Amino acid sequence: MLTSSGRTSNVPTSARVDRSRPGRLGWRVVGTVGASLALAAVSLVPAQAAPSPVVEGSQPPVAASAASTQYDASWSLPSFYEETQLATNGQGGFPNYRIPALTVAPNGDLLASYDGRPTGGDAPGPNSILQRRSTDGGKSWGTQTVVTAGVTSAPKRGYSDPSYIVDRETGEIFNFHVLSFDQGFFGSTAGTSLENRNVLHAALSRSSDNGVTWSGEVITDQITPQAGWISRFAASGQGIQLRYGPHAGRLVQQFTIRTSAGALQAVSVYSDDHGASWKAGTPVGTGMDENKTVELSDGTIMLNSRDSAGSKARKVAYSTDGGVSYGEVTLDRNLPDPTNNASVLRAFPDAPQGSAEAKVLLFSNAGSTSSRTNGTVRISFDDGKTWSGSRVFQTGGMAYSTLATLPDGSIGLLYEPDGGNGGIRFARFSLAWLGALPVTVTAEAGELELGTHGKANGAATTDVTVTLSNVSSSALKLDRVALAAGPGWTGEDKGVGTLRPGQSKRVKLKLTSPRGLHAGDYIGLVTVAAGAESSTSKVALNLPAAGEELVTVAAQAEGTGEVSVGDKVAVTYRVSNRSQATLALVPTGDLSGFSRPSAPNCGYSALAAGSSYTCATAFHTVTAADLAAGGFTPSTSWELRVGGYSGTLIQTLRRNGPLVPLTEAR
Repeated sequence: MLTSSGRTSNVPTSARVDRSRPGRLGWRVVGTVGASLALAAVSLVPAQAAPSPVVEGSQPPVAASAASTQYDASWSLPSFYEETQLATNGQGGFPNYRIPALTVAPNGDLLASYDGRPTGGDAPGPNSILQRRSTDGGKSWGTQTVVTAGVTSAPKRGYSDPSYIVDRETGEIFNFHVLSFDQGFFGSTAGTSLENRNVLHAALSRSSDNGVTWSGEVITDQITPQAGWISRFAASGQGIQLRYGPHAGRLVQQFTIRTSAGALQAVSVYSDDHGASWKAGTPVGTGMDENKTVELSDGTIMLNSRDSAGSKARKVAYSTDGGVSYGEVTLDRNLPDPTNNASVLRAFPDAPQGSAEAKVLLFSNAGSTSSRTNGTVRISFDDGKTWSGSRVFQTGGMAYSTLATLPDGSIGLLYEPDGGNGGIRFARFSLAWLGALPVTVTAEAGELELGTHGKANGAATTDVTVTLSNVSSSALKLDRVALAAGPGWTGEDKGVGTLRPGQSKRVKLKLTSPRGLHAGDYIGLVTVAAGAESSTSKVALNLPAAGEELVTVAAQAEGTGEVSVGDKVAVTYRVSNRSQATLALVPTGDLSGFSRPSAPNCGYSALAAGSSYTCATAFHTVTAADLAAGGFTPSTSWELRVGGYSGTLIQTLRRNGPLVPLTEAR
């Protein structure tokens, strides 16, 4: 949901499922080979089908096992990464495909679901929920089939944004999605009646035969406890089933809701009776969006959300009551994000509670603060407190992605290439491909001190104490640990030696800044390496402000590597209000994505005393002159005003620099 923004042989001659229940809003799924798949909502006229659907099945439906397996990743697989295109725009009956969901059925088949969009648009487009199946762990895929079909003729109906949950105790599979008529997420009005075509509904389809046949129902009335919740949609990808503690067995699917007051909030929708009924928990946060949850090693649920407020980081909150309520929402700036959907899961979902393997998390998203690019998978060995390693799987455009652990110990990744314009693509990779050491890296914040040449020209230095901890069950021989902080900074590196299982070691490293550093908050990067494998962590650095400075503005450029003319180089500014008043920040300068009114997040109309924000959308486009000069120097000014953007001007800060060195690609 954009809030800004199969086997084919031996097909049976018919397949029919009726899962409507008394007192429930539901529909029946009826399919025959060679005919359209028809979905008729109760009290609605019969549906017309999407283009050329196929009823799935290579054999009569097989009942799911009473208690199916969770599939853990494997450390022993060799390093590999491979891809398969599953849906190409303009082929298979639809001009556009979007929104990936991925899971493993109880029998071990891999299921990939996504939108088929006949008009190319989100809800309320007449979209269909589609599916492909792999019976060999993602090496090959069957024909595209239909989970639930939209209606393109009047009165139109559409289904969008799939998300799977597999009940590992009963073997039933759920595919959540929205049901739309005439309105999408922002146009939806209050109510839960199917007769109201202006309500965006919460729907789901369910399967008891490993996703071969499906029946559907609408649960809007069950999960709308307050009339002020006027819109809702399930976050696409995959929900979870809790494994630990008093709520073990609970099914949890994340939703985003919009209230009559205009707030966007996250909420867990859950079932304690294997999907017979659903309840909504207490909404959390503001400026939320598509959000996911993962059960941590102690049974706590961590919520990880896209931020519609534009922080360019992930919002995080925790629940200790199985997702009914969540605590304070904070930002995890170790997870850069361009306001996009993402995925998080345990790499070892069957690991014992509290074990080291239960703490291993995987996260995928577009690892950029400026665009839906740089598709990245990250790994954490400590329940998401730190993210120790990462690897880019798509350097170009990459929008939504979702992860699943597979029966052979590899990890499945379903994503949208070309920034959401390239259909649906599946990838398989191993933990070894990530190249991450099972070492947690934590660093104490560093206080920078200026040198003797004066604030305008002198460099600043600090010592940072780093703690390295071996979280594996084997001894690790580590080569070196290094501290860095971007172009122009000079960091120290030292040898480490061998860490026994569970052993920790503290290392002190020195860091020196470029000359002309301005007061403010900066970010350093600590990397520990052993051969080709490494783990990383960020560290907060601060150069204290002089007494007269009301606001600090600290610039930091991304490492560029080799660049060519036309490449974009991001420059990030961390802005902190150190005064006792609420101030407006009005930035101007020679960067793109920076000055008002076009800049998404660099200005700030009312920054409270003691508060900070990150300007993460500024960038410079490399020119031939830049390459000839060996770099560029950003030039910016920041007006401080009282009373909003047009209020009284009290100070102007000029922040030129730092020099960003560039190396021309050869």
